[in-house]
Amino acid sequence: MNEPRETNSVLVRIYDREYALRTNCDPERLQVLCADLDERMQHIALTTSAVDTLKVAVLAALSIADDARRAREEMIKLDDAIDKRYTACITMLDF
Repeated sequence: MNEPRETNSVLVRIYDREYALRTNCDPERLQVLCADLDERMQHIALTTSAVDTLKVAVLAALSIADDARRAREEMIKLDDAIDKRYTACITMLDF
């Protein structure tokens, strides 16, 4: 039976603000995710000259959502290609 993991409080910095986040996952992973988000928000703020934190956060969220969708689409293409190769291999083995 799976026992609940211990909840940790992790202090992170995102877009020049500190947050105390609770997680039951790896705290170091959370730190890395927050650092990635901070980097993306800083980049978006510089390239768009946006100063409103909410606008920068929304643009960062859209950028991350786009990355996730592209990754899913690529995974589907790879899965289809593997399925086609698998089918071709099975066909070659059938006598």
